[in-house]
Amino acid sequence: MIKTNHKVIPMTYDKIFKSVLESDDTRNYLISIINEITGIPKDALKSDMRFKNSEMPVTNVNEKRKILDLIVDIKDCVINLEMNKYYYEGLVDRNHEYISKIRESLIKEGEDYSYLRKVIQINFDDYNMYKPEERAIIKFEMMDETGLKEGVGVESYHVILPNVKEKYYNEGVKDGIIGKLVIMMMEDSKELEKIIKENMELRPVGKKILELSKDEEMQGWYDEEEHERKVRNSIIATGIRKGWNQAVQEGKEKGIKEGIKEGIKEGIKEGIKKGIKEGIKKGKKEGIDEGIKEAKETIAINMLNRKIDIKMISDVTGLSEDEIEKLKKC
Repeated sequence: MIKTNHKVIPMTYDKIFKSVLESDDTRNYLISIINEITGIPKDALKSDMRFKNSEMPVTNVNEKRKILDLIVDIKDCVINLEMNKYYYEGLVDRNHEYISKIRESLIKEGEDYSYLRKVIQINFDDYNMYKPEERAIIKFEMMDETGLKEGVGVESYHVILPNVKEKYYNEGVKDGIIGKLVIMMMEDSKELEKIIKENMELRPVGKKILELSKDEEMQGWYDEEEHERKVRNSIIATGIRKGWNQAVQEGKEKGIKEGIKEGIKEGIKEGIKKGIKEGIKKGKKEGIDEGIKEAKETIAINMLNRKIDIKMISDVTGLSEDEIEKLKKC
């Protein structure tokens, strides 16, 4: 029985992710997930796998130092494993730059283009930037529209952790890679113990997560990062509310003006005084409603462009999730 009287820091945080996967105790777990994601034979991983320096060389004085999460080196390829806790604009470009840096380092180490080892990047994303995509693992390669591949030895995988969780808990998929990956998201000690009981192969991983979670330095780092996350989210929410209030006000003003115009137009068409009054009244209401709706849709589109979760957008704007999905297709 594992004692679980303290908080669990999940592997979705970089330091835990790297520390767990670099441990000798969890080597078989790392081999297993690489094998199931990429198809690289376990025998090759067991015999050749070693960890490589994750700090990329700096090529000019203005370039920032780049430290990757985890690099695994085997005979025929180099594998970079990245945990992406949050999405931000430029993240994909950053990851592509990591691939380029690794390839560049291989050339500098003496490899030539006639035998340049394959570079594989495995991204573990704690979000789904490809909604409504439901796959847990997506593979990207350079190819044309017919599927013809170009001879560039690069593969990029995105492991969509929210989809892993969905398949495990809501679809009942608990075998294979899904059952192995779900442990990365465990924050509840009782749930972690339950998963370990169901899959003994995961016991060393669970023990390592609990061991690291007890470390005071890790706890301090985790608490600080969580605090920064909450402050950042609070600032974003405040900005959204201010933007929303401003947009609503502008929408009302626009709606009143457009409503009056529409009311006058209808009144003139009917040709009677009563029609003018009723038209203005009706037009004003419809105009305000239309202005508010337009403001909501503008806010929703801006939030979608920032990859904000649809449920949060719905909560902020009052639009239904179906209405927001339609805006994505516009």
